[in-house]
Amino acid sequence: MQMTPIYWLVLGIVLFILEVMTPGLISMFFGLSALTVALIAWICPLPQGVQWMVFSAFSVIYILLLRKSLKKVFKGKKEVSGGMDDSFSGRLAVVSEPVAPNKPGRVEFNGCDWTAEADAEIPVGRSVRILGKTNLTLKVEAV
Repeated sequence: MQMTPIYWLVLGIVLFILEVMTPGLISMFFGLSALTVALIAWICPLPQGVQWMVFSAFSVIYILLLRKSLKKVFKGKKEVSGGMDDSFSGRLAVVSEPVAPNKPGRVEFNGCDWTAEADAEIPVGRSVRILGKTNLTLKVEAV
């Protein structure tokens, strides 16, 4: 099958749609390369082998030049929560494994077991107040 500019155009659009459905920010560069080859092949017809070499070259060029800068634009938050405004703050929990300053323990809150950190040692069975939550770790203090 001879790759015509229309085929390159369709391939580029399909790769852009694939990028929307998958994470990683890679398919977009191949789609951009396919659109570039479609434009070049439309302006000046090239043999199929040359089209594939141009596609490969532009794919590498676009990845090397654009991926790092675009990844910063599309980068999401790494921390799920980290403020005092979450619904856990101020609520009470019970220590199920001892908690120490540099040794996280476990607390039971709402029927679930959570990893907990504290600034002081807290023994098993003691009630604690939740100060905040960072990802899946609760920051607690003895009551």
